[in-house]
Amino acid sequence: MRFMRKQACKPQLPGMTATELTALLTQWGEPRFRAKQILDWRNKGILKPGLMSNLPIHLRNYLEKFVDCCPLRLVRRETSRDGTRKYVFSLHSPRMSGKMIESVMIPENNRVTVCLSSQVGCVLDCPFCHTGTQGFTGNLNKGEIIAQVLGIMQDLNEDPLPPDLHQNVTHIVYMGMGEPLANESGVHGSLALLLDPEGLNISRRRITVSTSGLIPQIERLGAHYPVNLAISLHAADDKLRDVLVPINRKYPLADLRRCLDRFPLGHQRHITLEYVLLDQVNDRECDLEALSRFVRPHRERVNLIQFNPYPGSPYSGTPKERMNEFAQRLISKGIRATVRRSRGQDIMAACGQLKADVANKMGHRVSGEEN
Repeated sequence: MRFMRKQACKPQLPGMTATELTALLTQWGEPRFRAKQILDWRNKGILKPGLMSNLPIHLRNYLEKFVDCCPLRLVRRETSRDGTRKYVFSLHSPRMSGKMIESVMIPENNRVTVCLSSQVGCVLDCPFCHTGTQGFTGNLNKGEIIAQVLGIMQDLNEDPLPPDLHQNVTHIVYMGMGEPLANESGVHGSLALLLDPEGLNISRRRITVSTSGLIPQIERLGAHYPVNLAISLHAADDKLRDVLVPINRKYPLADLRRCLDRFPLGHQRHITLEYVLLDQVNDRECDLEALSRFVRPHRERVNLIQFNPYPGSPYSGTPKERMNEFAQRLISKGIRATVRRSRGQDIMAACGQLKADVANKMGHRVSGEEN
């Protein structure tokens, strides 16, 4: 193997394409097939070179020394009564050293969905969202985003779900901490790896990116990575949405409407309009009528979301009975509407509750173990 100086900024194994890894191994004088061997391990969630048993010792040592194989460290895992698992990861790159992010795994009979974070905190300041109270520290790169999926895959290998549930990650949603489309570099790079047949090879029909409505970024997403799109709408009146979703002041509803009309949709696909119901805030008759006027029933569906409380929140959620009534009223107008079942609320893993905080209840602590 050729001599190589220690790099100032190591490439991250979770974020490497086959081409990039092959080029690196070629510099080291290694045969090309070693790249496939390493990627086979990585794509199973195995990131520690010492566990890559078909690699020669010298190559494992070089990976340990010159590649950042595990850019995240699992600090703790909490498990909800409903089986949802929340993961708190610590970052160790120089720009993010010691910062925390949270990811969520939601198991079901026929799927396992992983909810990814794209930022440390969030650039937006939606007043009903716990993440927004954390402020914004920085964007995750593609390796740090993909490492969340791989860390959860490893956890499922080591601690399988009950046998009646699906065991493998099948669906990805960018709905964790942060505004995904405010981090185009990291999100686009991670989407490329998720979709890559030599990467995690997940169908674009099983990937959803959620955004509060950054119009130029939505257009670029549709042009380059036309995955499923979800819009954090929460109000269909500009005056109210300016308060609940402040980015609306820059990209108002009329502009968002035109953007959504142009977004490319595959056969039998639709855009999801996410709507957290807040008691006597956006659940009134006038709010329902405004929402009904905004929706294009042939292209969109409405996902009504229970408000998940957090300490210090000024809001309360719409009672379940009125949520169901709101949904039925939309359905009577020809709009596809569902009430999302809240998962992981007891461990602060539900929609709008994520906020990495090492002072929280420790749950299943795994500090000191790397994913």
